Amino acid sequence: MKKWKCPACKREFSKRNQTHSCVRYPLAAHFRNKEYAKELFAYLKQRLTQKVGSVKVESLPCCIHLVSSYTFSGVWALRDGIRIDFRTHTPLTPKRPHKHAQISAHRHLYYFDLKSKREINAELLGWLKQAYYLHE
Repeated sequence: MKKWKCPACKREFSKRNQTHSCVRYPLAAHFRNKEYAKELFAYLKQRLTQKVGSVKVESLPCCIHLVSSYTFSGVWALRDGIRIDFRTHTPLTPKRPHKHAQISAHRHLYYFDLKSKREINAELLGWLKQAYYLHE
């Protein structure tokens, strides 16, 4: 699928003239006074790269986007961890979601608060892999 590149910010999108913000935000600003969140984020990115595929990071004022061929996850730095979101085409049966919403007939949105590296496990990585390839 051919991507459209915004002429102003150079971000790539599946849809031509995709609505978005061109504002960039320094990645380090998300982690100011949140060193543990920075450590967890680095570990999450490392595990995704090892077990799922190449991950591009786009730091925006709202959150940090994780991008495969499209934005498959958002990350927010918390004082004691990170919050992630992702979409799947099937419902999951997680024991620990922070929040879940069915956003269409075949789309489910999940938010998880991650407080330790051990929560970035095979189960979570499997769900993120599903999100990573959702639009392919």
